[in-house]
Amino acid sequence: MKKIYTLVPMALTIAVLFSACGKEDINSSSNSKILSNSSIPSSEDNAIVKDNNNKNKENDSSSETPKPEEKNSDTNQKIFKATIDAKSGYADNKRQVNVIGLKSYKKLKSKLYKDEASKNKKFLVLFLEITNIQNDKDYINVNYLSTKVDGKEIKNSVLFNEPEGFQTIFKNIEPGETLRGFIVWEVPGNWKKIEIIYDGWKDSSNLSLDCTFTPDDYFDPPQYN
Repeated sequence: MKKIYTLVPMALTIAVLFSACGKEDINSSSNSKILSNSSIPSSEDNAIVKDNNNKNKENDSSSETPKPEEKNSDTNQKIFKATIDAKSGYADNKRQVNVIGLKSYKKLKSKLYKDEASKNKKFLVLFLEITNIQNDKDYINVNYLSTKVDGKEIKNSVLFNEPEGFQTIFKNIEPGETLRGFIVWEVPGNWKKIEIIYDGWKDSSNLSLDCTFTPDDYFDPPQYN
């Protein structure tokens, strides 16, 4: 009888343990299913979330006040076209430009050199005076010069001699300095009109300078100092 009494409690204990383990396995398996279903979204869920996010972005962007388009002030500023002639020049807070002579030559010669125009042509020389008022150097660049004679484009010429003692105008002008120089073209002997445009100050000062002359505008330059 004693053995029977001792076996009964043991059997009850084992039964309780097995029942508890079963419950834990069931709970753990069910919990894992719940977690797996809730924490890992399906492809359909992902699509819905992305669609909602896109809609939210569209709503946000549509509700924002559109910003005005930024413009580059340098590239969009209007170019000021100034005209000079034999009587009136041009001046601003950076420079002053004056025409001080217009003369033609068939040939120019010195002890060392001789410049002679081609047949039926002559050298047309424009004398200029440019004062640099700004604090930086001002370089007169030949690459920004364009010229037409009687409607046809021509390039400026180069002389070995210095007409009336003047040097070329295509040089550096120091701050506060005044440069007197010349530009020369080989033109037909019976030329009627020359149109000159200089755009060397177009990028820095939004300035384009032009002048037009005819043979009626001839006048001698002052004596070179």
